[in-house]
Amino acid sequence: PLPIGCTPGPMAAKDADVGARHIDVAPDHADFWTRGVGEAPEGPSGALSPRHSSGGFRHLLFSADERHDHEILNLADIERLDALRDQIRHRGIERRAFSYWGSVKGTVTLDVLRSPFFALSFAVYAATVAAFAHPAGIEDRTLYMTTLTVLGAFLSFASIFLNKETYQRFRVSYEASTASQSAIFECATVSRLGLRDVAGRTVVRFLCAAYLAAFAGLRDSHYDVEQVLLPFVQRHGLLTEREWALLSRRGGFAATGDRYRELLAWAVGVAQRERNDGRCHPEDARRIVKSILRLRASLAVAYHRLGQPMPFVYVHLVRILTTCYLPVFAFVLARLGSRNPAVHTLACVAICITCFFFLGINTVSVKLADPYGHDIDDLRIIAHCSAMPGACRALLTTGMDEETTRALWQEAPTSPFDDPVAYFSSSLSAAGATGSPTRRPAPARGGAPSREA
Repeated sequence: PLPIGCTPGPMAAKDADVGARHIDVAPDHADFWTRGVGEAPEGPSGALSPRHSSGGFRHLLFSADERHDHEILNLADIERLDALRDQIRHRGIERRAFSYWGSVKGTVTLDVLRSPFFALSFAVYAATVAAFAHPAGIEDRTLYMTTLTVLGAFLSFASIFLNKETYQRFRVSYEASTASQSAIFECATVSRLGLRDVAGRTVVRFLCAAYLAAFAGLRDSHYDVEQVLLPFVQRHGLLTEREWALLSRRGGFAATGDRYRELLAWAVGVAQRERNDGRCHPEDARRIVKSILRLRASLAVAYHRLGQPMPFVYVHLVRILTTCYLPVFAFVLARLGSRNPAVHTLACVAICITCFFFLGINTVSVKLADPYGHDIDDLRIIAHCSAMPGACRALLTTGMDEETTRALWQEAPTSPFDDPVAYFSSSLSAAGATGSPTRRPAPARGGAPSREA
């Protein structure tokens, strides 16, 4: 039976808009991974139907993280969000003028406008102008300007340093996700020639399932097991029903990294068993195990980063300085400037720019601190995970043209792309009968070749 979500139905057209173009969900590919092993588990039927809207009045009042803090997004919701993230990513790549001035999605504009301190700054300026009929005298201007300069310099340094540290965490998290993809691709490439067909498919599907299971196991994860992980596994047929039940009985996937590490241990066990039974070359088994361990190290980065976020004491300091500086800045402008309308206009522009700088820097640091959430600027984790099953399937089913194969290996008993076991067995047999062509005897002492050489 085909997994739910791959069966044609009324949701097929909607799934295409949600993001099915990123992954291979054709019905004839649904049972590729577990063919001859078992059936995929059943998932909730509503997980492939988007439910939440990203627009409207609620979008203006609350940021994406605030809207989704107490909501569980399903797989289709996150795929739609990833599609929007991809559009914004291309706007940054294209660098068109419209990308900067004609759009507010993916920017800090709405976050700054929603901040109460943005409105408070203008209120302080208006109240100061109303309370003082004339600007400050010459003797007070030096104090005002010194206060403004010193506080602004300290706050600028602290805010930029915080933003730099959070961006560093964001970049490391992204590189860890792409490194996980590289490790899976490397393992699939070696498995194509080094393992039997069923063993290679089993190893790779365990890795693809562990990829998303690692993010579902994060503390306060935004990837729900029932609404995201299970439909994903079931859509691609990465685990059988018995395998899923076994992992669920051992504690489930939520708020723990044990299950993804178990999947990686299963993959290592398959490679080791194939090597011990003589069906895999030891060097190929070593490379497969090395790739799996690299994948484990890359997935562990998310646990390390979220386990120790930015120190609260430093984040709190920057927030307090920001909330204190913006009203002081508005007050000083009102005291220094004249009561000319042109001066009021310039002061309002200066307040607006200052609020966008400091509140925007704080907003960016908050968004980059946790790149695994549902904010529009977070990482496209589902898109990364969804690309793996189809790409790995292409690696495991690839083969060169028959004419090219015959031209390269005319005397070979078979092509390695047709039967890797028979090919390597015949190569080892031939090497044992005639001597290994790659092993050369050591030269005699003094540099002269030995008689055997």
